[in-house]
Amino acid sequence: MNKYDTGIARFFANIFDTTLFIPVAFLDRFILTENKPLSLVIIWILISNCLLIAYNLYFHTKNGQTLGKRLMGIVVLDVTEQRYLTLKQAFLRDSIYILFQIGTVFLIVIRLFSIGNYSESSISTYNLYLSYFSLIWLFVEIINMLTNKKRRAFHDFLGTSVVVKFR
Repeated sequence: MNKYDTGIARFFANIFDTTLFIPVAFLDRFILTENKPLSLVIIWILISNCLLIAYNLYFHTKNGQTLGKRLMGIVVLDVTEQRYLTLKQAFLRDSIYILFQIGTVFLIVIRLFSIGNYSESSISTYNLYLSYFSLIWLFVEIINMLTNKKRRAFHDFLGTSVVVKFR
């Protein structure tokens, strides 16, 4: 058993972690309506977009595992495999996604201020760009994982981390 063969477990861990945020999507449907004050919409967009980032940073520094990773029997460690990630490492590990997320939120907020109200169509282009970026980034990560012995994805190199099986 190769402790670095974690690709499938990572995939399912990510799906599990994403499902934890379904309540946020339901709140989006309630809060992001055209009759809500623009200030509430902007505050909610900022909060909701920071939740997944905070979730990953917290759990990767606390015990190396999100709830999905724990369920799938994998852990994120420093590349030395002797300790959990520092906050800096966890931040660097997610930095590409964080930067794109911040950029998207920034563009959405500017757009909302420029039109003066919220409508789903006013930000749909930005959400589409985020979806495209996520898909492209996924392919880059998979290709990178397949090219090295420890199955480190690009974000693992950024955060000097490695994902291993712990069972």
